[in-house]
Amino acid sequence: MSPRLLVMLMIGLSSLQVAAASKSAAADKRTVQKHAADKRVGAKAPTDWLKVELVGDADDGIARLYREQLLAWYRTSGAMDERELAALPDADYFAFRPDLTSFSIDSGESAGQWTFSPPDAGRWPGAAVQVIDRSDEQNYRILARVHCDAAAASCRKLRADTAAMAPPEPATRDDSASYDAWRGLIEKEACTPAPKQMPAPRYPASLARHGDGGRVELRLLVNPCGEVRAVRLSESSGYPQLDQSAITTAWGWRIQSERQESGSIVRVPVDFVPPQFETAPAGRAERASR
Repeated sequence: MSPRLLVMLMIGLSSLQVAAASKSAAADKRTVQKHAADKRVGAKAPTDWLKVELVGDADDGIARLYREQLLAWYRTSGAMDERELAALPDADYFAFRPDLTSFSIDSGESAGQWTFSPPDAGRWPGAAVQVIDRSDEQNYRILARVHCDAAAASCRKLRADTAAMAPPEPATRDDSASYDAWRGLIEKEACTPAPKQMPAPRYPASLARHGDGGRVELRLLVNPCGEVRAVRLSESSGYPQLDQSAITTAWGWRIQSERQESGSIVRVPVDFVPPQFETAPAGRAERASR
């Protein structure tokens, strides 16, 4: 065989090997893409329980609803006497409170759990999220209605935050399939560990003045990072205001700093010690027990 023919055969063989390698790489890429697509199709969407709707309410409608809920809270909280309550609507300090942003409305078109956003300007909020429980005994379903100006950047962020919200507790029975589905979501919820945070509940001034105290025991469902997702009253102090103070504060707790394999139910006793026995009266949360 001539040297020239041998060179030509070697070049042809190399070309075939390159082409075969290219086809193999392309096939491998298609296989990877197909597997990824199959995984996306087969995986259950993490928010298949949630539907988010945009509602273009006028700012004054949201502001009026918040004022009504805030006034109702002042009337039932015992924070003011009758004379103060009568003057409150016209008072300069009657405005949005960052510590009071969530209210539950039981009936009518506004029924649901409302969370009001801090106002961009002025004294009152112009945006809010209304969460409505649409669950039945079998299916866990939540409707979140976002009330804001669709053209505003803050509205787009509010919609995105709402789409990523943690699953709220349904009103169905604890032994129903929908409740089990919700609890499964919480126990395996994706979360980021952070330092433990359990601030003391506020001691109602009227009870502190009279030396009234007691122990409240709470039953909490927490996600793997210790964030509270459900609060139940296991044992009352005998004073509704103490019970409510503990429950309200517990919603913002993170009971651990490390991420666990799964969420769990924990019990936390909260002691309200009258100021005669404490230098700074406040509820004291004890160690959580599983």
